[in-house]
Amino acid sequence: MSVDVGKSRRLLKDPSVTAWYSNLCEGSEITADVYLRRLGRFCEENDTTPQRLAGMDAKTAFNVLVGAVRRYREQQFAGSMIKGYVKAVKSWFSHNDIEIKRVNVKGANKTPTLKNEKTPEPYVLNSVWRFCDERQAAAIAILAFTGFRPQVLGSYKGTDGLLLGDLPELEFDNAQKKVVFKVIPMRALVREDRSKTGKAYEGFICEEGCKRIEEYLIKRMKSGEKLTLESAVIADDFGHGGTITTKSICKIVRKAFRHAGFQWRPYILRRWYDTRMGLAVAKSELGLLEEWVKFWMGRSGDIEAEYRLHKKLSDSQLEQMRTAYQRASETMLQTIDLHRDNTETMRREFRAVALRSIGFTDDDIRQVDLGKLTTPEFQELVRTKLEAHRETDTKACMIVTSEEKDHYVNPTKRWTVKEWLPDGRAVIEPPASNPKPSVTQTTQSGLAG
Repeated sequence: MSVDVGKSRRLLKDPSVTAWYSNLCEGSEITADVYLRRLGRFCEENDTTPQRLAGMDAKTAFNVLVGAVRRYREQQFAGSMIKGYVKAVKSWFSHNDIEIKRVNVKGANKTPTLKNEKTPEPYVLNSVWRFCDERQAAAIAILAFTGFRPQVLGSYKGTDGLLLGDLPELEFDNAQKKVVFKVIPMRALVREDRSKTGKAYEGFICEEGCKRIEEYLIKRMKSGEKLTLESAVIADDFGHGGTITTKSICKIVRKAFRHAGFQWRPYILRRWYDTRMGLAVAKSELGLLEEWVKFWMGRSGDIEAEYRLHKKLSDSQLEQMRTAYQRASETMLQTIDLHRDNTETMRREFRAVALRSIGFTDDDIRQVDLGKLTTPEFQELVRTKLEAHRETDTKACMIVTSEEKDHYVNPTKRWTVKEWLPDGRAVIEPPASNPKPSVTQTTQSGLAG
């Protein structure tokens, strides 16, 4: 459903279209651009112009829209996409005082491309870190540990974004190349012009997130950049601390996901935060309230109204929220335990990813204490599962190093990467026509960890 942006921009030569577009921009520049492109595409497909549409009576306009819905349906477009085009054209009709009765679109609220998208477990998200550079890691950490939308970090046109001045509890020393957090979890403020709802709010960033930000800022200072309060937290590549677009923020995150072998959307990080914090709310001992989570994510609620009324939270309420966030982040958000032996942590995480890659569900994994299993016990667990795969004629996998991967993942042998493990090795699976490797091959490749 792409359309030539230049073609849609040419519609602005019409003063009436320009007026309609300008009015939409007052609400949202993104919506204005999307509606303009959709109007241009609609006119192109229906061999018409905005002027001709504006000259229709209400009944004719209704029939045109219903006919378009039918054609889009025949072309098997998703209901949500059809609804988007109907809304854009109805907006143009409304601008010209042509009020259309309800145009029904079946499945308008369904998103079939996202129905199989699964929110990752912390150990899975943890596996992404080793495929990130410092900027990618910082961007992913902020989105995952705050639940902020990508446009908070960088505006639609790249003229604004989250600035170092929006992190009031972070201090930096350009001369010493040091970053200091006055308190952790650290506050992150979202100004009104960075909020989708147009209302200011704030959230927190946990210790793991602060660690990623610290590493990124130190790298920037060592490269010669002089940080200021006006510097972007996630900056451009030119070392000047300039803000970047929402599209660029998403590209940075998406590139890291693809490198790690995942097809996730950047927005899955906000969904991940919402899911994990929802689980934390259910644990009454953490003292976390659902309305606080909504506020931190920029949604309307009682706390948002109080914040707007008094311009800031009281000190006692702020600290109460910080304490609850810290408890929740330590048990639900952070992908590593920064206060526990890293060897044991990596061992558990590696074993969990390995089991998941051969068919264990997350529920199955939760029922096993991976830290207490001996190596022979873990090998037997893996061997039993792989034998079950053989009996059901399911294609087997192998775990290989990144160097060994290239021997299998190529146009000749046609193996594919199923998942990347935390230690840099890959779980690969053969094409359906290839003979399966033996259980001995698989276990000897290193599943024991």
